[in-house]
Amino acid sequence: MTVTAGALVLMTVVWGHWWPSGNAWYLPAAVALALLFATGAVWGLGSIYVIRRDRRWAWWMVGWPLLVALGVTLALAARPDFEDSRPEFEETAHQLLATPESTHLSDLKIGRFEVGRAYNPQQGDVFFTDERSTAFTTESGWVYSPDGAPAPASRDGEFTADHIDGPWYRYELVTTF
Repeated sequence: MTVTAGALVLMTVVWGHWWPSGNAWYLPAAVALALLFATGAVWGLGSIYVIRRDRRWAWWMVGWPLLVALGVTLALAARPDFEDSRPEFEETAHQLLATPESTHLSDLKIGRFEVGRAYNPQQGDVFFTDERSTAFTTESGWVYSPDGAPAPASRDGEFTADHIDGPWYRYELVTTF
């Protein structure tokens, strides 16, 4: 149970964006999941063994699944919410729109979000790339677009934008080669 609890705490720290910046969160997330699968296999095999041997189940068999269900629920609830950091995002967007010479900021920490870059492609929108969900050919993040639905900053790929609230959109750009 201690290993499972440790894996769940590690998962909560990673999913809650409390792990240090950059892509360093991949390894602890993989370790946490591997530990959960390993302890789940030990629990499952032990439960099967006891049920076959004694022809009945025991109360201790409920402990591991209950702990994992509570831990995963806590980890998912710990994820940061865009609305909590929205004022900081808006301040940065207004700063980029007000100073045309500074069209690009990089490696920002807004609330608990890691923003790889914030940029104004000179069309009245400000794009914020989510460092944790941008990888390889996919870029995603948030767009401040006061004039309605945002236009893609790059014409290379498939662009989708989902309205959050007010001038804010969650976007994804999948680049094609």
